[in-house]
Amino acid sequence: IVAGSFNRWNEDGYRMVKEDGKWRLPVFLAPGKYTYKFIVDGTWITDPGNELYEQNEFGMNNSVLWVEPSE
Repeated sequence: IVAGSFNRWNEDGYRMVKEDGKWRLPVFLAPGKYTYKFIVDGTWITDPGNELYEQNEFGMNNSVLWVEPSE
């Protein structure tokens, strides 16, 4: 599961699907900055494949995604 600022941190709404060995979730986001985490077996974790993160108000880290405007 992925949850973040794009879905108000709702842990029930965005279940990823494994396709061709990769976890995927097609979501169309407006340009801007989003923070997120994965929920794996009930544990919230930052994205191990993303080096961008920032500290949240609880002293924990959130992964950061920047969506650029399309041309």
